[in-house]
Amino acid sequence: MNSHEVRKGSIFIITAYILWGFFPLYWAQLSDVSSIEIIAYRILFSFLMCFVYLVFKKELSVFAVFKNGRATLQILLISSLLFINWFTFIFAVTNNMVIDAGMGYYLNPLVSILLGIIFLKEKLGKLQIAAFTLAAMGLIYYVIAMGVIPYITIILGTTFGLYGLFKKKSTLSGIHSMSVETAILTPVSLLILFLISKDSSIALVSGHAKTVVFVILAGIVTLAPLILFAEATKRIPLVRVGFLQLIAPTMMLITGYIMGEEFSLNRIISLAFIWGALVLYTISIIKGGINDRENNKRLTTERG
Repeated sequence: MNSHEVRKGSIFIITAYILWGFFPLYWAQLSDVSSIEIIAYRILFSFLMCFVYLVFKKELSVFAVFKNGRATLQILLISSLLFINWFTFIFAVTNNMVIDAGMGYYLNPLVSILLGIIFLKEKLGKLQIAAFTLAAMGLIYYVIAMGVIPYITIILGTTFGLYGLFKKKSTLSGIHSMSVETAILTPVSLLILFLISKDSSIALVSGHAKTVVFVILAGIVTLAPLILFAEATKRIPLVRVGFLQLIAPTMMLITGYIMGEEFSLNRIISLAFIWGALVLYTISIIKGGINDRENNKRLTTERG
């Protein structure tokens, strides 16, 4: 792999994760707008940005995928998970639960392990079993110590894990995938805005100038890190992608603290379990990569 391309890919993915980490600060600027209305704008303007991109690149043929009934059902399922994930995240930001959201994205790779066992019949190594056990202990401790179920953490980690699982079967690239997913959700977003407008004014029409600008830029803000991420994954090893993905939730924790959320001792202890699980998970991936390279070298030598 070309070192220049790897370096460029690393810059792309670090930038993407930092942008995702600072997302709460952006959406917090729309605190006077309801979570469901923000989601409607995010879907609508994301689709419009995708559509403009496809027109410019002359790639509108991607929408031909809707001619296939089975593919359409798959996109509908993936889009539903995306909607739930986005809504939960916006709800968390606008209700001072950014730290819980960050914990959810920390859990994502571990949720992916569980989904791999259930749906793909994958087997775990000893380190991965230990990682999953530690993460479970962290959540159990949180429930007992805080007296509440961290539903934001669980919903975000689960929906994003399922989203990734079903995306594995998709043959579409990042921008094409987002185009068809937001396309299928756009009628829903328009219906939401219509229903809101019947009872009160929508922010896009009656909001302050700052609010209107933040609403319109929702599409660019959503797509920019996605495009950077898609380009990065073409250039750098998957191990590095997995390790660097910890940047985003870490930034969210910092952002939540900046926004005045309580960083209690119980949260820190719960996070310590999850961080420990992620360390073990990362080590297992690195060891797996080293073993694969050694096996490939041995096979090459034997063939020679």
